Amino acid sequence: MKVPRGKKLAIYRLSEKSLSDVLAEVSQKKNTGYVRLTAEKEDLMDFYLFLLHGGVVAAFSETSQNQYFGDEAYNTAFLPYKRGLMDVRELDASMVTLIVNNYPEARVKNSTIPEVPEEEQVPEEYKVLRIANMKIPYGMALDFHLSVDTTGFWELLEDMEERSFSGYFRIFAEEDDTPRDGCVFFFEGKARASIYESGSEVKYGDEALFKVLFTFSLEKGVIDFHKLTPEYMSAVLEHPALLLSGTPQEVFHRIEEEELEAIQKTRSYFGISEGDLVISSQVRELAAFEILLRTLQDKKIDGYLVLSSHDGAGILIVEGGTPRAALHLSDNGEMTASQALEAFLDQIQEET
Repeated sequence: MKVPRGKKLAIYRLSEKSLSDVLAEVSQKKNTGYVRLTAEKEDLMDFYLFLLHGGVVAAFSETSQNQYFGDEAYNTAFLPYKRGLMDVRELDASMVTLIVNNYPEARVKNSTIPEVPEEEQVPEEYKVLRIANMKIPYGMALDFHLSVDTTGFWELLEDMEERSFSGYFRIFAEEDDTPRDGCVFFFEGKARASIYESGSEVKYGDEALFKVLFTFSLEKGVIDFHKLTPEYMSAVLEHPALLLSGTPQEVFHRIEEEELEAIQKTRSYFGISEGDLVISSQVRELAAFEILLRTLQDKKIDGYLVLSSHDGAGILIVEGGTPRAALHLSDNGEMTASQALEAFLDQIQEET
């Protein structure tokens, strides 16, 4: 089911406000739209509870394996989840009615808030974190959290080193309705491994660390901390795919060198000099790229546009601000013209 984004009215962490409280609030305000709950119970689960004048009229949920509709999805949303984010969004009443009519199986027949069962207490040593198709020891969760918008990535690494921390921090954020979930593992204060998951995308090691750093740049989300015993840390570090090739500084220095080398190769392909820098911008989405192209056209720039990331680099030749030629280089090979433009767009939808 594709759900319109709508207008964001509020966002809550599940640890701060229960779903029952949120539904009571939207009922009182007679909101029309939906409440989206992204929760974790061995796997990430998405719940959509559709509202019409404050009442729940339909429900839908999905995991990586299954989809649920109607009362089953509604009742499952109230199970005890230790971790989650809730979004309240506004939609036009006609849009909610259209969704309900198109998905009659999603209708909720009984919107009474169910009794929440007592959560089964599982010993810490048996808990695991499921992320990126792997099971990671959950460890001992520390009773404090940090907000990403007030925490710097490099400062956090320094703090972990000063504390000789053994375990991992986990960053969880959401952008464009897509959850980002990543971990960096430390042994005696040194960053040793990393893992990352976002939708169907999974990364390990150096690439995962790059994704975690980018998630920090979004300035949204929360960070949790988990201590691991030496035995559990050894179990994590036995997975070679998770290991970093060096310190985080060395990893990013290598990535920067590879990007610079790719940029130099693309310039030499066309035999052009470095030129004068006119615009420098970080492009995170296609809309921003379109704005950048319009700016080049407005300024009628003759020159070239370089796009680079850890996945490769490309160059777009512009004449009077209009694209005339393109080249993209990566580990997958060399692409020119329209194929290079397609590679640009794919790269921008990652992070550039």
